[in-house]
Amino acid sequence: MGDPVVMVSLYPEFPQSVMSSLASCGEFVFLMDRSGSMGCPMNNSKPQETRISSARDTLLLLLKSLPMGCYFNIYSFGSTFEHIFPTSVEYNEKTMEEALKKVEKMEDDLGGTEILRPLEHIYSQPCIPNQPRQLFVFTDGEVGNTKVVTDLVKKNAGSHRCFSFGIGEGASSAIINGMAKEGGGHAQFITGTDRMQPKVMQSLRFALQPAVEDISVSWDLPKGVTATILSPPITAIFQGQRSLIYAQLARQSSEATDGSVTVKYSLAGHPSQNQLHFNLKPAEDSGLTVHRLAARTVIRSLESEQRTHRGQQDEEVKKKVVELSVQSGVSSSFTAFIAVNKDGGKAVQGPLVRRNIPTPSFGCRRVRSSSHNRWVAGWTSPNY
Repeated sequence: MGDPVVMVSLYPEFPQSVMSSLASCGEFVFLMDRSGSMGCPMNNSKPQETRISSARDTLLLLLKSLPMGCYFNIYSFGSTFEHIFPTSVEYNEKTMEEALKKVEKMEDDLGGTEILRPLEHIYSQPCIPNQPRQLFVFTDGEVGNTKVVTDLVKKNAGSHRCFSFGIGEGASSAIINGMAKEGGGHAQFITGTDRMQPKVMQSLRFALQPAVEDISVSWDLPKGVTATILSPPITAIFQGQRSLIYAQLARQSSEATDGSVTVKYSLAGHPSQNQLHFNLKPAEDSGLTVHRLAARTVIRSLESEQRTHRGQQDEEVKKKVVELSVQSGVSSSFTAFIAVNKDGGKAVQGPLVRRNIPTPSFGCRRVRSSSHNRWVAGWTSPNY
């Protein structure tokens, strides 16, 4: 926590000529979870809305939003899997109407959550020339072979992009984030009262963008200064979507004043780059905010690695997470904040009571202690 930390926010702007030239291309493959747990309610104000009904309505919206002339197919899975068309078909009025009728009848009636077999089948289908494959996965369940699934997506990353959606409170962040990361796509989570449609439509806009390739990050620093990257490598860049890079600087010399970071990538064969210059002198009284954000990124990456290798004892990863969590003051899956009241000297009796405190805006507010009739000051934020 003593060395300077740099946070780079990248908001790329792609040339409109490139964006428009490829916007109507694509093979869109939808993979819908129809396991029994998809019949659970969505925990919102509409008691009749279940996970399967919400996912079904969203898929109907997506089908009506695809560009004419593209190709598409719809798979659904549980213990077994089904597909609407034998192979992907051209999107037109006839095929759209046929697909809409079949999607409207989809229910949570296919048993368990076996996603590996339908993925293997999809990847075995030949890609359509000049129609980049975009895979949309909707699931609410956990699988026991997370690493096998993400490795399969990674193996086929050169032929498609994967956009994953975790539906409901029980969605596995390891498989949702893992599929999107390895597939060069984008992950979304829909829980509680979140509306699925805006999030899915955002991913559709990303899927319509041309794929960014050959992403690289380079640092230009004074002699004696080195940068250690703390964030995972950038595997996908989308217009309108922020990408973050964290790096820790070490062995800073007294003469150092400025440094720069350059992000290079190729978009539809056109090389592009973004360069940012920054001052090497740390900001005064920053409260270590960027340090903690960087620590949170490292912790989340280590936790994801630990979940992906579920079943294998990895005490070293757990030790790293706990050590970083304690040093930075950022909570993790292995640590927690505990409040100790030393005034009364007596143990609090009775069951624990959970109280939800609304956080409409960022700032300092006062909240009432749950165990004593007094006020305590606390920082709140809707983003944490």
